[in-house]
Amino acid sequence: MSATFKELSDRIAQVGELYARVHDIERNADWYLLKLTEELGELTAEHLLLAGRAKPNSDGSGGTREALESEAADLFGQLVLYLRANEIDIEAAIERKWLRYLDKYVSLDADKVANG
Repeated sequence: MSATFKELSDRIAQVGELYARVHDIERNADWYLLKLTEELGELTAEHLLLAGRAKPNSDGSGGTREALESEAADLFGQLVLYLRANEIDIEAAIERKWLRYLDKYVSLDADKVANG
């Protein structure tokens, strides 16, 4: 079953709120941004481990597809929390920043294919 972005965002926010309460974490604007950078670093480490371009962890953990996916999920979850904390409507922002170019690039690609 696939959830809408809003449903997924609400569920992620619920987990984030419970986690912060259980671990006595006071989140502020800086905390959300710093967590994003932390999670990006962990995703980068797993990516490099999986690609064989980093030394394995001393305990033998990591370097698996599952570990990479888990870190990608952490980064995505923290991005969702950042968006919510900063009241960013990501769907509107993506429409404005990315999707407005779709027709232009489809046309350019078709021209490139047609002209070989």
